[in-house]
Amino acid sequence: MAKNYGKDFEQKFKQDFLATVPNSTIDRLYDVIYGYKSISQISDFIGYSKPNIFYLECKSHRGASIPFTNITQYEKLLTKISLPGVRVGVILWLIDKDKVYYVPISTIKKMKEDGKKSIGVASVEEGYNIIEIPSTKKRIFMDSDYSVLLNLEDGE
Repeated sequence: MAKNYGKDFEQKFKQDFLATVPNSTIDRLYDVIYGYKSISQISDFIGYSKPNIFYLECKSHRGASIPFTNITQYEKLLTKISLPGVRVGVILWLIDKDKVYYVPISTIKKMKEDGKKSIGVASVEEGYNIIEIPSTKKRIFMDSDYSVLLNLEDGE
């Protein structure tokens, strides 16, 4: 059985974010446990680099795409997309493809409206607003440069 790298990827993401986004801070919002399933966080991380605040959900997935059903924070993230200076999206590591993407929640909304069921390499080729994070493959994880997130516009 393949190892689940989800939690390890979150740690690597945080490390790379702090190393590549100047004057930034980022906090992990911990998963609620002990039977409180009706309580959930808005995202995995909240980050800041003046003048932007980031609500970021981290996902790692094997294969060429991840189903929307795996993005459980979608509805909560939607509540933030219209605010100036707020950047809301999913950091997606497609393990088997050695790709890391930033997918704005507004793009996921558009894809759902278009009848799509998942996000992946084909979504990029179809022209959806998905940003590939510059990354270099190491033994297992990618070294990623998240400074490209500083170029996002409102709604991304």
